[in-house]
Amino acid sequence: MASPPSARTGPRPGGGARARPLLRDAAFLRLWSGTTASGLATWALPFVLGLAVLDDTLAPGVLGLLLAARTVGFLAAVAVGGVLADRHARRSVVLWSSLAAAASSPLLAAGLGRSDLLMAGAAALAGAGQGACRPAFQALTAEIVDAGRRTRANAALTLAVRGTTLAGPAATALLATVVGTAVLLLGIGALWLIAAFVPGRPGTRPVGAVGAAGADDAQDPQDARDPQDPQDARDPQDPRDPRDPQDPQDARDPQDPQDPRDAKGPASPGGTTHPGGQRVPGRRTRRPGRSVRPVVPAPAGGTRREEVTAPQLLAAPVGGGPSPERESRARKRSSLRREFGEGLREARRHPWFMAGLGALAAVAATAYSVTAVVLPVISRDRYGGEFVLAAATTAYTVGALAGALVAARLPARSQGWVALAGLATSGLAPLSLVLPLHAGVVLAAYAVAGAGIELFNVPWFTATQREMAPDRLARVSSLDFLVSYGLAPVGLALIAPAVAAAGAAPVLLVCAVTCFAAPAAAAFATGARHLSRPRGNLSAAAPDN
Repeated sequence: MASPPSARTGPRPGGGARARPLLRDAAFLRLWSGTTASGLATWALPFVLGLAVLDDTLAPGVLGLLLAARTVGFLAAVAVGGVLADRHARRSVVLWSSLAAAASSPLLAAGLGRSDLLMAGAAALAGAGQGACRPAFQALTAEIVDAGRRTRANAALTLAVRGTTLAGPAATALLATVVGTAVLLLGIGALWLIAAFVPGRPGTRPVGAVGAAGADDAQDPQDARDPQDPQDARDPQDPRDPRDPQDPQDARDPQDPQDPRDAKGPASPGGTTHPGGQRVPGRRTRRPGRSVRPVVPAPAGGTRREEVTAPQLLAAPVGGGPSPERESRARKRSSLRREFGEGLREARRHPWFMAGLGALAAVAATAYSVTAVVLPVISRDRYGGEFVLAAATTAYTVGALAGALVAARLPARSQGWVALAGLATSGLAPLSLVLPLHAGVVLAAYAVAGAGIELFNVPWFTATQREMAPDRLARVSSLDFLVSYGLAPVGLALIAPAVAAAGAAPVLLVCAVTCFAAPAAAAFATGARHLSRPRGNLSAAAPDN
């Protein structure tokens, strides 16, 4: 499988690189702009369709159908997007998935009030574009931003998305008084075009590591491999270790003068030689606990990895090479199910990730359902209007903004436990609705829950980008989105019948206890304290089979 560019961990101790502020780096600003545009477009679609219901352009039943179609498209494409983002250049996946979402906007506008079937297909296409681009954006962040700055980068991305959701409703409602719903839908398409074309292509070094391109990474003590250190020994069960002694493709050929693993081959201090004859500057060795693979150019006369067209994204096999045996092996690995299974096995190797993902899914299925279904009813019946509903959702967003700012400077010590504690604060939202308390208590609970979710999200994304194998990162991210988003509709479907059968108070208590208990249980998983697998336990997790 072709490996994506690996991320550097920051400036070299030897002084060969200098730190560059994120907000002054064009590559990150372009990534930030594209991610912000995609997040705003994702939020805006259901809001604009809701405005169409208010002006009687769209029936409420059709709105439910369109939102369901969008969810189906998202869930169907998020796993495929993760596979494609690991198979091809992440930038290409962002481009084509965003273009697919952009194409849905004129179709929605054309079908508005005319064809519900056309709008349903367009909504599914929009969801598919959103689902495919999410894991690609996550992996692209790891390529563009070095490891030492990813926490602040993820916080900046979160701040942008939360900020747009805070200011978006008022701005969109104001625009709706001037232009029609069809024009607003076309504006969503324009946002997707920004997401498609603005993010730049990552170089071989992420932002923050500016140095000589041909420097020898063997001089970096962080990259040194000590054969006497069990932390650096090759893990036969680690799928990230590129050397498989049982694979004839990975075995060193002593007769091949261009084999980069042959110590007697024509390798120079500046790098290694690709089997196709091109030079690979600065071969990188495996660090303790994970592998870091070099960016391998295509053979002479071939196509650069970044230059991928839409048909090639689905048709091209993984890996590649001149030999028929390698091509046959690549065809066998081209199955989407098989490749996604590799991402699942990579996730299983990190117990803290699987435990945290389970806790996140439990919180999403309960706390989100309470806000979407129970809070509007309580706001109307108990507090006499929609004020508490609007104020609580606004307080949640404001709290999330504050949480992202704190998370950007959160100390690394025990960050996993702090993140899980933040996730557990989501239980305060349903708990505040059990009894007829003052409205200010409800608003405070939602503000704390919003801050807590970002205290979880920022270190969670950063740890995933740091700990997962670079060539499987997008698939692991797609698993994250698939589970957390996939179980949310289940909670939405079950909570209303549960409230009708047992009453609101018992259901709210169950949701609150679930939000508290799931992160607490996840905190006992191996590596949960630091969101990192222990250094001396490389093979303790599930085997790669």
